Amino acid sequence: MPKKITESLEAGLTGFYIGNRLILPFKCQLLKIIVGSDIFTEMVGSKHIKLQQDPKNTSIYFRDIGKLSNMGEYQVIKLIACEWEDNLVDIDNHIKIICEIDEHHIVKIHVPSDDMLFIE
Repeated sequence: MPKKITESLEAGLTGFYIGNRLILPFKCQLLKIIVGSDIFTEMVGSKHIKLQQDPKNTSIYFRDIGKLSNMGEYQVIKLIACEWEDNLVDIDNHIKIICEIDEHHIVKIHVPSDDMLFIE
């Protein structure tokens, strides 16, 4: 059975990255992706971002960034997502997520702390 975002966060699941692909351990709807000073809100037909949905995962391909391991100072990717089956229009369904690019292809996934700047 596919994991929800909230279940994955509570379980401390990690993501995975390889090349320019970020793989999340849950299927979700994405509203916004923030990488450094770049903000992406157009996911369909974008020349910068490509999404792939599998029953248990969401993959984000960053076409402009190149290898995620070479992101330099931007080792954090911020997402605003929604559970796959939830209504995107209801702002109460929006979940802020931090993805930290770590060593050995691991992506640490967590909610932002209260002192972390996260503009929705």
